[in-house]
Amino acid sequence: LYYQGTVKDDYGLSRLIFAWSVKRAGSENTSTDMRTRDIQLDKTLLQQQFFYFMDMATLFVQPGDEVEYYFEIWDNDGVTGSKSTRSVKRIFKIPTLDEIEKLTEKKNDDIKDKMESVIRQSQSLQKQVEDMQKKMVDKKEVGWQEKQTLKQLLDKQKSVQEQIQEIQKENKEKSLQENQYKELAPELIEKQKQLEELFNKVMSEDMKKMYEELQKMLENIDKDKVAEMLEKMKDDTKGLEKELDRNLELFKQLEVEQKLQQTIDKLDKLSEEHKKLSDETKDASKENLAKQQEKQADLKNQFDQVKDDLKALQKKNSELEEPNKIENTDAEEKDIDQDMDSSSEEMKSGKSQKASQSQKSASGKMKKLSEKLSEMQKEMEEEKEGEDMEAMRQILDNLVKISFDQEDIMNQLTVVSTTNPKYLQIIQHQKNLKDDLKIVSDSLYALSKRQASIEPFIIREMSTVETNMDEAVSQLNSRSVPTAKTRQQYAMTSVNNLALMIAESLKQMQQNMSGSGSGKSKSQCNNPKGEGGKMKSMRQMQEQMNKQLQQMKEGNPGKQGSQGQKQMSEKFARMAAQQEALRKQMQDYGQELQKEGTGVEKSIKEMMQQMEETETDLVNKRINMETIKRQQDIVTRMLESEKAEQQREQDQKRESEEAKDIFYNNPSKYFEYNKIKEKETELFRTVPPSLKPFYKSKVNAYFLSFER
Repeated sequence: LYYQGTVKDDYGLSRLIFAWSVKRAGSENTSTDMRTRDIQLDKTLLQQQFFYFMDMATLFVQPGDEVEYYFEIWDNDGVTGSKSTRSVKRIFKIPTLDEIEKLTEKKNDDIKDKMESVIRQSQSLQKQVEDMQKKMVDKKEVGWQEKQTLKQLLDKQKSVQEQIQEIQKENKEKSLQENQYKELAPELIEKQKQLEELFNKVMSEDMKKMYEELQKMLENIDKDKVAEMLEKMKDDTKGLEKELDRNLELFKQLEVEQKLQQTIDKLDKLSEEHKKLSDETKDASKENLAKQQEKQADLKNQFDQVKDDLKALQKKNSELEEPNKIENTDAEEKDIDQDMDSSSEEMKSGKSQKASQSQKSASGKMKKLSEKLSEMQKEMEEEKEGEDMEAMRQILDNLVKISFDQEDIMNQLTVVSTTNPKYLQIIQHQKNLKDDLKIVSDSLYALSKRQASIEPFIIREMSTVETNMDEAVSQLNSRSVPTAKTRQQYAMTSVNNLALMIAESLKQMQQNMSGSGSGKSKSQCNNPKGEGGKMKSMRQMQEQMNKQLQQMKEGNPGKQGSQGQKQMSEKFARMAAQQEALRKQMQDYGQELQKEGTGVEKSIKEMMQQMEETETDLVNKRINMETIKRQQDIVTRMLESEKAEQQREQDQKRESEEAKDIFYNNPSKYFEYNKIKEKETELFRTVPPSLKPFYKSKVNAYFLSFER
């Protein structure tokens, strides 16, 4: 909460405070324990502005609590004693868990509606671009009307971009609000973060720059540039639509998982409260049974809410493209309702012992229902992970096969002329390869809607492959072999890149599965150094890889037969994947150092850059002396970083500091406090010190009257 205000007195001010007390949820009275914090004042001024902010997280408030607060100012009367004045008391209410849940539901629906709206706009924009392309075929030059249509298309694209940014902002705010007072499972928090990252990557920087360039080109543009511009717009808008559609599906999936987890938590809590009520009812006198009946009625209402949540869960699940296997729980719900109704009737009849037994039975059945949902949740997650990993393996195998097939077609083109009857077979093979790639592309896109670990650039890379494949077929039909081979080479390089990326994603999924299976492995992952030092482990892997590279260079793969070349291609792909994985580890290590506050060393960034250069060499099947020298340089830098890591560990053992609470009373991010203070101080210095107090106060009031 951020505040700014004005304080003034005829003679002077001595103290300003912010005071507050907390009324806990369920309590009837506000706590009498009033707490205060001093706000800095310039005691030489009779009138001045003040600025203050309060972070409610520092008050350790819980959902449903109320914070009552006010400001209080004292004058500097040293004769009769300082007198004080208080501002109006205000109340800040922390929303209850139910209110947070309803607000989250509302925001989720709002975000989904906006995403669906943007997807429809993207589809409409694609159609308009295609219509414009058809019209431009018969046009000899670009006229005023065409320029206006292009401008409108760019404006619509900009509007889509702004709406996407608004969705990103809303999703981030929703997540922050939801996590502030609710304790979510670590897995759901991680998925939330992944989804936020995907939202942020929908509009890539390259895409934003392209539209800026197109806007600049609009005035001086010819027909060829218009055709190129429209093609880019169509491709990018299509990619944008696919990514939004994917994010929408992942958003819905996360919503289902969160709803399921919330329902399980509510059932566990209700089970405990019912068990507690059962113990109270067992020994309750007839006079106290009325109070117990009220508690029972309240728990019945809460269970009705749980039943509504289960219905909403089934509805949300049915809206998914591939619904999860969530069993019907009507029978269990009916049994629990019967026990709760029996308990209420028995309490009305004064049978406390029987009412207690019914309550205990309801508690046990709630616990069983919670366990059933938990087991369902676990099986659902494991089954999905298993299916997705198998699908990813199949995609990886198909990509490797497509790469080799493309290479084989390129080799045939070198010896077959365009007049040879076999040339038509090559065109047919290229078309078949394009069809195979389309199947892989559809499978990858369907998988990306289930797995947030598949990065957006993988989908974009697949679109690049499809574009190059289409162009290769077109050029082969036109008998333009050199251009076709260039496109084939581009396609094959992109396929190889995709294979490496998919391999990395697959490896990440395997690590996540092994990590979630054991608490021990999770705790080890959180240790940035690990036994013997993480840098030492990476150095050893890098040294082993360098030896393999040296052996591959000495083996001279260029003089082997076709079978040997295929084996070497596989080795190159495998080595490139290993180097990329090592670079990712280095990147994670750098991020861990940053979190510890030590900062990322310059050598780590340089090592990552060198590793990336090696990956490029390996993808292009190129190993030379420069590559070997670079790899040796990486190992040398690793040795230096390893030594620095050991020194850091020793320093941490010797040094220790107690955590300190720091309260930032100057919210400069939201108020131009420093700027105002500097301006006022500078102006005040121009006032002659010989002025009498009356005129000094007038001048001071004049300064404060300036419009900020």
